[in-house]
Amino acid sequence: MFLLAAGKGLGGLLDVNPGLLIWTLITFLIVVVILKVFAWDVILKALDERAETIQNDIRKAADVRSEAEALLKDYETKIAAARDQASGIVAEAKSDATNLRNKLLDDAAKEVKSLKDGALKDIELAKSKALAELQGQIVDMTIQVAGLVLEKQLKADDYKSFIESELGKIRKLSA
Repeated sequence: MFLLAAGKGLGGLLDVNPGLLIWTLITFLIVVVILKVFAWDVILKALDERAETIQNDIRKAADVRSEAEALLKDYETKIAAARDQASGIVAEAKSDATNLRNKLLDDAAKEVKSLKDGALKDIELAKSKALAELQGQIVDMTIQVAGLVLEKQLKADDYKSFIESELGKIRKLSA
C-alpha cells in the first residue's frame, strides 16, 4: 500500500526526507553514545567472560577427553591382559585335562595288566592244582597197577622203574 502511495507521490518508504534523515542520525548517535557510556563495557565484559568460560570449557573438555583416552588405553591393556590370562588358563586346563587323561589311561592299563597277571596266576594255580590232582590219581592208579603187578610177582626193580617212568611223564606234562 505504501508502495502505491509512493508511486502517487504521497511519501512512500523509498522517498528520502532530509529532516527525518538528520533526526534519525542524531538519534542513532545518541543511542551509540549512551550504549558506549553505560552498556558497552558491560557488554564487552560479559562477552569476554563468556569467551573465557567457553575457552575453559574447551580446555576442560580436552583434558577430560585425553583422560578418557588414557583410561580407554588402560582398559584395552587390561582387557588384552585378561584375554591373555584367559587363554593361558584355557591352555593350562587343556594341558591338565590331557595329563589327567594320560594318567587315567596309564592307571587303566596298569589295572588291566594287574588283572591279567592275577588271572594268569589263578590259571597257573588252577593248572598246578589240576596237575597235583592228576598226579594223585596217577599215584592211586599206579598203586592199583602195582598191586596188580605184584599179584603177577614182579620184581622190585621193575616196579621202581615203572613208577619213575610214569612220574617222569607227569613232570613233562606239568612243564
